[in-house]
Amino acid sequence: MKVSYNWLQEHIDFDYSPEELAHELTMVGLEVEAVEELGAEIKDVVVGQVKEINEHQNADKLSVCKVDIGNKVSQIVCGADNMSEGDKVPVAPVGMEMPDGMKIEEVELRGVKSSGMMCSTNELNLPDDGVDGLYILDQDLKVGNQLIKEIELDDVILEFDLTPNYAHCLSIIGVAREVAAITNNELHLPEVDLEETEEEVDDVIDVTVKDSDLAPRYAGRVIKNVEVKESPDWLKNRLEAVGIGSVNNIVDITNYILMELGQPLHAFDYDKLEGQEIIVRRAKEGEKLLTLDEEERDLDEDMLVIADADKPVCIGGVMGGANSEVTEETTTLFLESANFAPSSVRKTSKKLKIPSDSSHRFERGVDINGVEYALNRAAELIAEIGDGDVLKGYKDVYPEELKPQEIIVRPQRVREILGLELAKIKIKSYLERLHFDIEDKGVNLLVKVPTYRVDVNKEIDLIEEIARIYGYDKVEPTQARVELKQGKKNWKQKVEAKTKELLTDLGIFEVQNYSFINESEFDKLNLAEDNWLRNIVEINNPVNEEHTIMRTTLLPSLLENISLNVNRGVEDLSIFELNTVFLPQSNSELPEERLKLSFAVMKDELKDSWEVNAAGFFYLKGIIENYCKQIGIVDLQFVEGEFSALHPGRTAEIVIEGKSCGYLGELHPDVQENYDLSERVTVCELDFETIVNAATANREYQPLPKYPALSRDIALVVDNEVTSKEIKDLILKVGSDVIESIKLFDLYQGEQLENGDKSLAYSIKYRVADRTLTDEEVNQVQSEIEEKLNQELVAHIRR
Repeated sequence: MKVSYNWLQEHIDFDYSPEELAHELTMVGLEVEAVEELGAEIKDVVVGQVKEINEHQNADKLSVCKVDIGNKVSQIVCGADNMSEGDKVPVAPVGMEMPDGMKIEEVELRGVKSSGMMCSTNELNLPDDGVDGLYILDQDLKVGNQLIKEIELDDVILEFDLTPNYAHCLSIIGVAREVAAITNNELHLPEVDLEETEEEVDDVIDVTVKDSDLAPRYAGRVIKNVEVKESPDWLKNRLEAVGIGSVNNIVDITNYILMELGQPLHAFDYDKLEGQEIIVRRAKEGEKLLTLDEEERDLDEDMLVIADADKPVCIGGVMGGANSEVTEETTTLFLESANFAPSSVRKTSKKLKIPSDSSHRFERGVDINGVEYALNRAAELIAEIGDGDVLKGYKDVYPEELKPQEIIVRPQRVREILGLELAKIKIKSYLERLHFDIEDKGVNLLVKVPTYRVDVNKEIDLIEEIARIYGYDKVEPTQARVELKQGKKNWKQKVEAKTKELLTDLGIFEVQNYSFINESEFDKLNLAEDNWLRNIVEINNPVNEEHTIMRTTLLPSLLENISLNVNRGVEDLSIFELNTVFLPQSNSELPEERLKLSFAVMKDELKDSWEVNAAGFFYLKGIIENYCKQIGIVDLQFVEGEFSALHPGRTAEIVIEGKSCGYLGELHPDVQENYDLSERVTVCELDFETIVNAATANREYQPLPKYPALSRDIALVVDNEVTSKEIKDLILKVGSDVIESIKLFDLYQGEQLENGDKSLAYSIKYRVADRTLTDEEVNQVQSEIEEKLNQELVAHIRR
């Protein structure tokens, strides 16, 4: 961004030279990339006045002129023919070097001496005045004075490279505020004294905002009897100094306010608005708009447009439409001053590839409470320069007024962060110089942040502001003190590493997948519409249509891995993935990231000795039991469960230390078909945070037993609904003091049993650490067990 040194001085008093000012601003964070002196190449050019014009005796196309340049009258031979006696023109005196490198010398042209050169705009590298010939100056310019002073080009331009957090400095007033903070001088804002007609704006236009989330404030005025014409020189010079070309007085005024206050404006030809109505809405699919750059733009429903009763006339915050452009025929204006959502403008500008000064500011944040002031300031200038009549009142749709944010600043925290012994009164002073309102709250300060400071949201932001104004260069250098610590993994990282090591040792291959999936994966898993796994985080800029959301489960990725390998002839697979899933949080823009440990197994060679169709289930169950044992998890249970993606009756909920940790089960046949899998697949997904919390590196030493064990077998006939876990739990409840282990070694279901029954056989090992158990003691416990099993589970001993 370019800032005029002279323009800046109108709003803040300071004694710095341009170079000193550039240094001071850079030291408070506003990096000045370049300092350019305007008119430096033509500073010796003076204002001359043509006194006589005579024909050249030896050349038809040349004339001999007497030109007053202040301290003398010079004779200059000239080839132009657009000047008259009395005209004032730029004169390059003898000895000056022109911008193109030519040196002006006293010469003879066809026998006539010429001292100096009268110049055109092109020869002076000034904006083209559209005239073929000399640059004819205004008559009120003083002869003999420097041209650049007379046409207000004796200025210095500071070019800034502003980071996005300095959005409040994208204007002359914004930079002036920074200078005011540096110098502690008073800021001078332009005063607005606006005269209005008796006719009211409500009688001539309606404004409706349909999408206030994209346009939180929209205001406008109507100005009649406007004369669209060339801008006065002072306005053109101001804009050209900061790199903006002149168009006409109306457009130039909107650009002037943009640079002065940082508020983008747009002027519509009121008579081109159908129904004299403004509607701020999302574009409709298929709508098009020819913009001011003569490009037809395809609009979509994510874009905000300003429309009349019939069609879009402007892309909100980006660019106006040619169908409402202000031209020389325009007599009535609708002048817009609004605030648009930064994200909406950013997306639209990027999608349509239309970078503009307005979008640049809206993307970074514009003061929503500066809309009215900018509107009235511009209306006043249009009335003055364009001879317009400003109608009484203005439209202002502002449903939710933004109040200044309040932040507590703790002086002690300021001192800790900055390493400076700053008194509270000094901290208060620095913040007040930056135009923050401060209320003393005893130990702390309550700071009210002006709404134009969109970059300040937390206490740490204000601490940075204090450091800027104190001066980074004034902070005394100190020797860095660093406490050296041994680099090592934390407990979670250790469990992660151990998990991968153990599982690969057990023959399970690790896979890594993208964190992005398509929402259609949930349908392939047979998930209900209200299933919590469908509560997803959408990707704003997906890589492709197949990866549009962040995954909430690792299962789809693993099943795609299995399917891909099967299609390539690999059908013996055991894989796992330890990775992150993403869950939206209502109180945060960022999702919650949770680690999951997931498995998928398809092993055709697994043969179950009991001839049941769940070999994969028991294989993976054994893997999990082995893994949990190795990382110190003792309290592990498999409880009958349900999950729509898994086979009913072949699904278990995994519980660790009383907390549900995940599920294990065989794929539902429908899900298996959805992934084109012909063989059974068993899957498991565990919450890794629960595993980390339950895992332990502690191991208790167990000496080898001194005394022999006694074994007893027991075969039970029970109802099919009775689980092995229920039986084991009851056996341990009765004989926990003397039972060392229980092992299920046989399952029978067949003709010798009644329909709906099954036979389970267990081997029970009895042993205690301090003595040898007798047969009588074991037989008594065994009898009690048989009795309890019969009473509570209706279990019959099979002889």
